[in-house]
Amino acid sequence: MNTKLLVISSIYLVMTVMLFAELGIPFATLISVLIVWHVMQWKYIKSAPSNTLLNIVALIGMTVLGISIGFSNSVSLFVSLMVLACQLKVIQANNEKQNRQIMVLNFFTIPCVFLFSQDLFTTIVVVIMLVINLGVLAATSHKQQLLPATKTAAKNIFFLIPVSMLLVVFLPKIPSFWQLPGAQIARTGLSENVDPFSISELSQSDDLAFRAIIEESTSYSPPFYWRALIHDKFDGTSWHMARGQNIPVYVENSNISSDYKVIAEPSNLPWLFALGNAISNSNEVSTNQFGTLFSSKIRSRNFEYNVHTATDSSKMSLTRWEYQRYTQLPQKLNPKSTELARQWDNNTQSTQEFIAQMRAYFISQGFEYTLTPEVIEGANTIDEFVFETKSGFCGHYASSVAMMMRSVGIPSRLVSGYLGAEYNEANNYYSIYQYDAHAWVEFFIPNSGWQRLDPTAWISPERLIGSLSQHTSLSEQFKSNLGISLVALSGVPGMEWLRLKLEEYDYKWTRWVLNFDKSKQQSFLRNLLGDNAQLWSGAITLFTLALLCLSVFWFMQRKISIKRPLAVDLYEQLKSVSSYHESNLTPLQFISQVSEQFPEHKSDLDMFYSRFSAARYQGKTFSGHHRKLTMKLIKSIKTKTKRKL
Repeated sequence: MNTKLLVISSIYLVMTVMLFAELGIPFATLISVLIVWHVMQWKYIKSAPSNTLLNIVALIGMTVLGISIGFSNSVSLFVSLMVLACQLKVIQANNEKQNRQIMVLNFFTIPCVFLFSQDLFTTIVVVIMLVINLGVLAATSHKQQLLPATKTAAKNIFFLIPVSMLLVVFLPKIPSFWQLPGAQIARTGLSENVDPFSISELSQSDDLAFRAIIEESTSYSPPFYWRALIHDKFDGTSWHMARGQNIPVYVENSNISSDYKVIAEPSNLPWLFALGNAISNSNEVSTNQFGTLFSSKIRSRNFEYNVHTATDSSKMSLTRWEYQRYTQLPQKLNPKSTELARQWDNNTQSTQEFIAQMRAYFISQGFEYTLTPEVIEGANTIDEFVFETKSGFCGHYASSVAMMMRSVGIPSRLVSGYLGAEYNEANNYYSIYQYDAHAWVEFFIPNSGWQRLDPTAWISPERLIGSLSQHTSLSEQFKSNLGISLVALSGVPGMEWLRLKLEEYDYKWTRWVLNFDKSKQQSFLRNLLGDNAQLWSGAITLFTLALLCLSVFWFMQRKISIKRPLAVDLYEQLKSVSSYHESNLTPLQFISQVSEQFPEHKSDLDMFYSRFSAARYQGKTFSGHHRKLTMKLIKSIKTKTKRKL
């Protein structure tokens, strides 16, 4: 069997690892089993299985993938079936035509990884896999060794990179006419419903949530509270997302300036992030009645938008219906917390005094901030937390405080988003990760509007500074929850530097490649080419396309540029110095004729043919020692041929 197909199976193994998070354990297990089957078949069986067996395996695989991924998730199901079909084809292949079909199909299968991720690391790995696939195709088609063929493929692709860059920069950006349906898996540290009391360990992810570019000239300073979702309905344990967060309200944004930019990672959710009440002049970004931003489309790729902070001057008072909504509580739940809140209310004259009473209680009663709280069961979860466990994370404190404020008639709601940011001084941007997800309270004061209150800050003031990864007192809990990652290994010498460098390169890739849209293109061309940017852009585009067409034509007209294998080159040299250089003899016939002409070299010629056949038809290496012997043979035959002439 063809050993080059083992390289293709290795490519599918890499793809399986890269797609594991998207396609799941059944997909990874299925493809891994097929790869092991292929390796065992290559090592022991040496023959392809029957079509009947392969068809049965294909049906089983399709059923498993359909059930595990879901038929409604069409993109993920399509990609998984493509990889399954290719791996089965590798197991079935028993001739060069089938091998070439697999390599050609891989040029469509491998880039499917980009449907789920387009970051810098993914791009590098996909390009490497495409180069290897092209090398295997060249080696298969031209009877060449894999390493030289792969080097040639890499050179050809490297030649195309400058041309591709020119086309990306100068070709007009045309809006897409269609869009693939996005995967339905939400990739975010936020939840539309907040129930902290059923969580025994706060699951952490070091995935990037978004980046923010805030100029130093602006007035923004830490702590950064990034609002995303409003939760206004409380059922006793959980806070549910407020209705109307995907309904836009009209705001005049045509003349506003951008205070800062946000580059959101793919989340498959419409909710966006901003500081305070925000509006945006970016396309497909709207503001709702709560002052948070959302996208009109589900975002399955990186998305950059402008943000301007606006004051919420329209909400200086609440209607009766709004007041009831923001003070609503289920009856007869958490009686002890309710009674405690009413005692504070009776002893205070204002909302601020009431908050001061709460703060004093939480500080004096030994409450702790932890990422691994106890699970609290039962109906009176807040009572259990406030009077018994006294240990939790942001959701516990925000939920308890909001409930207690509502119990005394103070309109309150829960806000979920992100707190903090990691600053990159070299490139002047902030990185916010999924583990920075946070919850806090907003309460209403007549004639002042909605005010922010973060009770977590009472217990853990350190949480307000930077990112959660910089919380020294929780470093052990934090790193253990992350598992194996660069953030968790930040204590190892050099790992933190490596993480920050990779983050910096990914930022540049995201901003200047993935988000190189029409507006950025126009701005870049104006700076580069001046007022006649559009004219020059068209001329350069035409020139680049013409150069590309001429290059393709030249490659098609000239001989195949792949270097001949050493065995073929030596055979051609031997043929050229003999008396039969213009004959149409087969290699075996040619060696026989030359042996008859020079019987003293028959053993050397037979040895050469043996090595030539092994290199040409079995893929074995023509060694340097045999090359020297063959060159000596060629020189001798050349001399004797001239004498006879």
